[in-house]
Amino acid sequence: MGVQYICDADGRKTDVIVPIDLWESLTAEKPADEPIGVAEPARYRGIYRDRDLDLETEARNLRNEWNRT
Repeated sequence: MGVQYICDADGRKTDVIVPIDLWESLTAEKPADEPIGVAEPARYRGIYRDRDLDLETEARNLRNEWNRT
């Protein structure tokens, strides 16, 4: 049995019925020993790649922009 869709009177999908084994695999928590997030943030520096910047300082400065009032 696969995923089943429930449609409204106009034929638009409104809900889904998911088999329990699929649901449990999707909602299972990851073990704590698995890394979460980006392991090497320097690989994703984008436009800052060729600049000599401290990523931690730059990230802190960007966050501080949101806290200004």
